[in-house]
Amino acid sequence: MKTQGVSLMTLTDTHLSQEGMTEVGKFLQQEGLEGGGIAAKRERQNEGWEFSARRRAGIYYIWDPTKLTVHGIEEVYTSRVARACIRVIDSGKEITVYGVYMPVRDNKAEKTEEIWEALTQDITEGGTRNFIVNGDFNAETEAWISKSGKTQKEEDVIYQGILEDLNLVASITEDYTFERAQTQIDNIL
Repeated sequence: MKTQGVSLMTLTDTHLSQEGMTEVGKFLQQEGLEGGGIAAKRERQNEGWEFSARRRAGIYYIWDPTKLTVHGIEEVYTSRVARACIRVIDSGKEITVYGVYMPVRDNKAEKTEEIWEALTQDITEGGTRNFIVNGDFNAETEAWISKSGKTQKEEDVIYQGILEDLNLVASITEDYTFERAQTQIDNIL
């Protein structure tokens, strides 16, 4: 990370428990990095004859402590949206970085709109003008859908509405971000 000049990474869908995040943090310290995040939510799932508990979602930030100071990571929506308050050491500039992992498309078990509302409320009530939203949105912009010839889904409509309502711009517009499916579901706003 340091050799590439990267000061901050946001990982989504980590599946990490609190204990797992602690272990990752210990490893990062050995590498001269720091990390923290929100734990993945335990979910019970019937797998045939057995019930198993697995974790889903979770957000984890990794940063270079010589470049950034992170003074707070909070859960905005259970295991799906996190907020990190960051200070750039050289300039003293404060920035809020939201990490997002939205449910997969057409997942009727989770209320995607409710998660977007929680994020929108946190941004608008937080009063910060310096923020970034990044992660796996599991939705695509109108421009990408048009360019790729796909059909717009309900999650795409919600995503586009949020972009317009908050006056946000998707920074990755020219190429797909998820190679296997050739989609643009991951982005930085």
